[in-house]
Amino acid sequence: MTTANRKLTEAVRLMNARGLAGLVIYSDGTCNILRASYLRYFADVAPMGSNNAVVVSATGGVTLLVQPAWDVARTRRRTWIDDVHGADHFDEALTSALHRLEIGGRVGLAGGREMPQAAYAALVRSAAVEAADEIVETIALDKSPEELALVRRAAAAADAGFEAFRQASRVGVREFEIVAEVEHAMRVAGADDNFILLSTGPHNRAMRAPTDRRVAPGDIVIGEITPVCDGQFIQLCRTVSVGPPTAAVVEKYDLLLDAYSQALDVVRANVPASIIASTIDGVLADAGYAEYCRPPYMRTRGHGFGIGSVAPGALIDADTEQPLLDQQVVVVHPNQYLPETGYLACGETVLVTATGAERLARTETRLYVNSV
Repeated sequence: MTTANRKLTEAVRLMNARGLAGLVIYSDGTCNILRASYLRYFADVAPMGSNNAVVVSATGGVTLLVQPAWDVARTRRRTWIDDVHGADHFDEALTSALHRLEIGGRVGLAGGREMPQAAYAALVRSAAVEAADEIVETIALDKSPEELALVRRAAAAADAGFEAFRQASRVGVREFEIVAEVEHAMRVAGADDNFILLSTGPHNRAMRAPTDRRVAPGDIVIGEITPVCDGQFIQLCRTVSVGPPTAAVVEKYDLLLDAYSQALDVVRANVPASIIASTIDGVLADAGYAEYCRPPYMRTRGHGFGIGSVAPGALIDADTEQPLLDQQVVVVHPNQYLPETGYLACGETVLVTATGAERLARTETRLYVNSV
């Protein structure tokens, strides 16, 4: 069975199990690190416009509505869905698709948080609508070989991005120039989009968007590098010292590496995701930094990544009760502000397996030092 047929077959099975007559998978055309696109995942195509939807009937009929209408030709070349329609007048197109596929009664909606009020109002005039994000999330739990290959391609792009980040972190280079080098390297390596945060300085407070600040001797350069390949995300969190690091930076980065290593040791399928946060916090608390294990000194110890991951788009903290599952993609990072060093970045994305965490990146997680 092809990946496309598997997705459609599973969608129909899950719809029928819930007694749904239809399923609408909506996208506003965006795909970001905390809210991956259900439509992009299901239809294997990235929409260009601001209103798009896959409509599936309980009998297996499926159509794809795209905006703008002139994007139909490109979409047909890329998606497995044969029936593709332009939807410049989206509300009317959505209603027509429901009628064409003879869908009435209860309809599930995936991606409803993105849907504008006008489109939602048109949908509820034609059907009894209920949230159904979990249908797509459930399908995505079973990663195909093609999807896993995309995850690994994204990891290779992240490695290329970090090497560019490391080389560009030198005296006199402006922050936005570092990001430009990273962007170029990851695009060449196969990424189709990127999200990058960084900060430079002797005592960073947090990572942020780049500025025109120039790197100076003695700076600590921290970065969060996140490429995406066809909807699959990978993230690396790395720290570079421009010139010899202080003894405090070396000592505290070793502390974060210990927390990171211990967290990786406990990651495996069927353990609660909270174990990541509690393990990292425990290491830092034992070192006397318990008060820094909460905002504003840190934001999260990791997060689910992409569709089918734990708490998709949400933070992983000590209260995240959901279990980690086999083949989920999860970021583990004890990124941390410490009073002696400022903010340090440490960690990366792993693939959860029944026996542990599989590192996806090839670059070593350590403190990197560039010569001045």
